[in-house]
Amino acid sequence: MALFSSSGTGRAGRSDPPGNPPAMGILSERETIQRVLIRGVNWIGDTIITLPALRGIRSALPDARITILLKPYLAPLFRRCTFLDGNLLYPEGSGYGLIRKEKKLIETLRAQRYDLAVILPRSLRSALIPFCARIPLRMGFQSSCRGMFLTHGLEETKERLCCHQVEYYYHIARALGTREPLAHPALAIGSEEHAWADAFCKQAGIADEHNIIAINPGSTYGAAKCWQPEKFAELARRLTAIPAVKVIFVGGYNNAALVDSLAQQFRDRAATAVGQDLLNLAALLQRCHLVISNDTGPMHIAAAVGTAVVALFGSTNPALTGPLGRGHRILKKDVPCSPCLKRTCPENHACMELLSVDEVEEAVRGHLQGYPLSKGSAQAP
Repeated sequence: MALFSSSGTGRAGRSDPPGNPPAMGILSERETIQRVLIRGVNWIGDTIITLPALRGIRSALPDARITILLKPYLAPLFRRCTFLDGNLLYPEGSGYGLIRKEKKLIETLRAQRYDLAVILPRSLRSALIPFCARIPLRMGFQSSCRGMFLTHGLEETKERLCCHQVEYYYHIARALGTREPLAHPALAIGSEEHAWADAFCKQAGIADEHNIIAINPGSTYGAAKCWQPEKFAELARRLTAIPAVKVIFVGGYNNAALVDSLAQQFRDRAATAVGQDLLNLAALLQRCHLVISNDTGPMHIAAAVGTAVVALFGSTNPALTGPLGRGHRILKKDVPCSPCLKRTCPENHACMELLSVDEVEEAVRGHLQGYPLSKGSAQAP
């Protein structure tokens, strides 16, 4: 089976011989590739998941100038990135206003004369922009009936769709010729972000001897992913009763009302970090001993900075999007309708209703037993 099938316009409109590696496809043109545009994914967690693929693309094209095109709110995640050369911000908006902005983006991309576009999202629109910008080589997965806009389309086999998404995206780096082994996502943090986290903890009355537990109760994708707020509240009551524990509620602006409603129940016994710069949030989560989270972006950020996670899964599949690394605990109920991948549960939300506060507390306490009071001297369990 050919690794690539080729279609659309461009100088690489051919497919590879069956059974052979893609040396006759895009690899044969690597020496001519000097400018690369990577169309980044659109969600926080997905962005973290694609970090190994981005590193792999750099190792495959060490001399190319690589720019990532991404949504503005994701840009802070790449502030300390050493394996990309720059970023472009994808326009925000909707309707005709967005179309006008995308037209200007296409003109910018044409002027910058990219040789290769690597399209990570699976949507038709994400492939259409590089096509309209006349980037000669356009590579991505053949999904959403967009094959005509790609010159080098990777097949979405059943095996690829069933593997963890870190592996899924890494297929692109392998197709470009990387020989680097697949590693877990890792996020770089700088001294300014660490200083921000230090100042936050000082203001919140969090000392070095405290066990810091972050709780992320929301989800941008939808309520089907979320454990019930009253259960998060009860869990936080139990944890804040432990003298050595300090709780921080975290979330994005879209979850601000939920986070605030929970935090108000605890006054000075819990802090809040809502809508923070994402790399500052990463530095704060790195200071934590543990993060308790639904399957959302902060869960992946915590794992990428080496903090253990108790991950609560309901409507999604941890085999595809679970946290990677050491020390994590995944809690999921085996119900026939899960994973449904829906934004809102059309039934009784059994996948989360059946997950009790006692079970989550047990997982948290089991983790804390492996730590002394100071994280600095702790070893991952």
